[in-house]
Formats: sequence, structure tokens, C-alpha cells
Amino acid sequence: MSPMLIAALVIGGLIILVGIGLLNQAVERARLERARAVAELQARWKHISAVADELPGQFMTIELKTLLLRIQAALLERLVRLDSKQPAHAEQLQTIRQQLDKGELRITNAPVVITDEATAQRAKQTLSDLLRVLEQSQQDGSLDGPAFHRWSQVLRQHLQQTTLTMFQAIATTALQMGKPRVAKLQYERAIAFLTKDQQSDKGQLAVFRQLLINAEQAVRQQEQGAPGATELDAGVLALEEDDQAWKKKALYDD
Repeated sequence: MSPMLIAALVIGGLIILVGIGLLNQAVERARLERARAVAELQARWKHISAVADELPGQFMTIELKTLLLRIQAALLERLVRLDSKQPAHAEQLQTIRQQLDKGELRITNAPVVITDEATAQRAKQTLSDLLRVLEQSQQDGSLDGPAFHRWSQVLRQHLQQTTLTMFQAIATTALQMGKPRVAKLQYERAIAFLTKDQQSDKGQLAVFRQLLINAEQAVRQQEQGAPGATELDAGVLALEEDDQAWKKKALYDD
């Protein structure tokens, strides 16, 4: 065997080994990318299901439930294509398609009464999560632009109304407890919240301004009814106002 033939065989072998190595790397990268895509789609599907279940009933409609089911179906279709060996995805997809085909959807979400800040923040968090779900669906083509624009406006209105309902609920409770100063603070914050939004309802702004006037009158009546209030009474009132004031920035940021 000539030296040239030996050299050619050696070079050919090296080329084959390098080619096999590169092919293995490409196959491994494709496998990892596929696994990453599957995990991401599974996480998104579970997140949408959780948001749909947790959304307060007063915000859920048949139209919105239909939209969420269609988004879930689109995700499951992609999962079935990527991970055909997992029968659960195909079964879940079939179940959702049957629900959509029958057109007999029922809303099982329980309404949530907004009575305090904690309840309001949970409701607002779910609404914000839903808005992000729709944003991502619009980005990947599961939701068209006009539909996203319409639903984003609806959800932002729900967010605004939840905040105002919270202010009203806290103020009402404060008045019932004989704490008009706390109610006055809540009405002031509601007015500031509405004033900050140039597209806010002027009618709601007028209502809260009137409620503020009523609360201010209640404060004056309370002061006139207790002219001999002690320094301790004044200190308690100041603490009540401070307890509400520290939350102001967080409420406005929402």
C-alpha cells in the first residue's frame, strides 16, 4: 500500500470522525431545543389554566372563556407535534375541542367581593397575569392584534374598577367604625388615582369628590362632637392615618 493511499485513508477517517462528532452535536442541540420548547409550552398551558380557574367570576364571560380555551388548544396542538409520545396532551386537546364544538360552556368561577386591600391585590394580580397571557398569545400569533387591543382595554378597565372598589370598600368600613379620617384618605386617593388617568370616567371622579365632601363633613362633626379629645385620642387618629398612608405608593403604582 502506497504512502499516498495510507495518507488518504487516514485523512478520510479523520473527516468521517469529525463529521460524526458534528452530527452528534447537532442532534443533541436539536434534542435539547425540543425539550426546552416542550417544557415552555407545558408551563404556559398550566399557567393559562390556573389563571382561567383563579379569575374572579365577575370578570369571566363566555366569550373570554372561549378565547382562553382556544389559546390553550393552540398550545396543546404545538405540544402534540413536538411530543407525540405523550398521550396526555392529545387527550387534553380532544377535551378542549369537544367543549368548544358543543358551545355549551359554563362559568364556574365564583365572584369575589372586594372588601379590603389583600382581596383587591389578589384579583388585580390575576387580571395582570391574564393580560400578560394575552400579550404572549398575540406575539406568537394565537391572538390577532384587534382582538388583543379590545381585550387589553377590557382588562385594564377591570383593573381600574377593582382599585376604585377597594378604595370605596375600605372607606365604607372606616365610616361604619366611626373613622371618617380614614375614609377621607381613601376618597382622596381614589380622586388622585382617577386624576392621574386622563381617560378616566369623569362621572366616577365626580362621585368620589362628593364622597370626599361628605367624609370631610363627618370629620368636622366628629371634631365638634368631641372638643375635649385628649392627646392620646389625637395620637391614635394619627396612627390610623399613617397606617393607611404607607400603602399609598404601592396602590398608585398598580
